[in-house]
Amino acid sequence: MARPGVLILAVLVASYAPPSNPQTADTFRAYRARIDTYRTGTDAGDPGGSGADLPGLVDRAINPANGWTAVELEAAAMLHTDVCLRLVKTERNSDARVQLDAAGTLMRVAVARDAAQVDYAVRWRDTVSGLLDAYGEKDLAKSLATSGHEWWPQSKAESEARTTFADGLTHEIRAAVEGRLSGPPPTHAFVIPPDAITALRLAAGDYERALEIEPRFVEAGLHLGRVVMLLGRDAESVPRLRDASTAADPAVRYLALMFLGAVNERARRLDAAIDQYRQASEAFRWGQSAPLAISHALMRAGRDGEARDVLTDYFNATRGRACDPLWTYLADPSTDLGPTLDTLRAEIWR
Repeated sequence: MARPGVLILAVLVASYAPPSNPQTADTFRAYRARIDTYRTGTDAGDPGGSGADLPGLVDRAINPANGWTAVELEAAAMLHTDVCLRLVKTERNSDARVQLDAAGTLMRVAVARDAAQVDYAVRWRDTVSGLLDAYGEKDLAKSLATSGHEWWPQSKAESEARTTFADGLTHEIRAAVEGRLSGPPPTHAFVIPPDAITALRLAAGDYERALEIEPRFVEAGLHLGRVVMLLGRDAESVPRLRDASTAADPAVRYLALMFLGAVNERARRLDAAIDQYRQASEAFRWGQSAPLAISHALMRAGRDGEARDVLTDYFNATRGRACDPLWTYLADPSTDLGPTLDTLRAEIWR
């Protein structure tokens, strides 16, 4: 039998945890501060720590005991993504891989912590792998695309629906060129040239087929809602846009609410339009189009003082930061990668 003194010593040794290394704690605090700075829209530069330090920092960030939210983890992933892309441009590819691995780990844990973030993660995967390929870093691009599809797999139906959606987007872009239909949604009746009408009808058909293949494809519903709105079929448009206004993607919610506001403003339901525009501004507060639409509708209602206040409040709140989903609404997600990356950044701003 062990002597009492020896037993007590054994218990103390087993329960002893060495104090945390102050230098390590300081490094992690600096890392967190860099991410917080990045979320203000400031270029925080390198996230801190050497390449050897990075796995430990990421491990601490993803530790549930530290309480990082899914959005905070996404912000860290975006910071590492920006550093990765910067390193690729200077041909420091081995360092870039370390940063990309950190970003992938953080993004996977963000989705595990909040499943609703999978849409953000998929957009990140597709955008970043596309940019890496465009920068000539084929191996990194392939690695991310392959791993990303394993992390967040896409069904055959989803893949087919996205192909059909891309066809619709091509027609919608052609309609925008033929009929000058890009930019903010129209708030009054106007004439659309015949060629643009034809292209809009073709786009509507493609979006309808995409939704038949994958009924949960909210982006196809958003685009179908806008197209049939332009064709004057508001009764068909509104239900589609209302569905899209509940999407997990804040940019999709923003656009759907902007389009719903335009439907109401066109019908001279100004109070309803203002309410929709305000909801859009809340969904994606960095967008300029929503406060401009609110201000315009308020002026139409004879509320000029409120109209000025809306714009003043917006510029004071955003401190010069702006990123509007309307700017990229007709962007091809497979080629217009820079603006898509800007939107991903803006979604983690605060």
